[in-house]
Amino acid sequence: MTKYRVLNAKGEEIFTDVTLHPGEVLDSELEARGIKKSDFARSLGIKPGHLSELLHGKRHVSAVTAINLEKLLEIRAEYWLRIQMYYDLQVARNELKHAA
Repeated sequence: MTKYRVLNAKGEEIFTDVTLHPGEVLDSELEARGIKKSDFARSLGIKPGHLSELLHGKRHVSAVTAINLEKLLEIRAEYWLRIQMYYDLQVARNELKHAA
């Protein structure tokens, strides 16, 4: 069985135990760009309350949301989905570790 690893430019394995929800990244991005959250929610086609839940880690970034974020912010959809996947994996690992 082949073991896949994510490597940096020096060939070293990349690993982090930091759990970062994509909503945190999005919140920082909106703040850095001076974008009003209610306006952004409207542009994204969701209710402001749903955006707030996303920003606070209570909602996940779906493929559709990732594509819409890409259109609005010019940050690739794969980036948003990758952050979501890493977050989900870390949460699951923590849950399994504490269940054992």
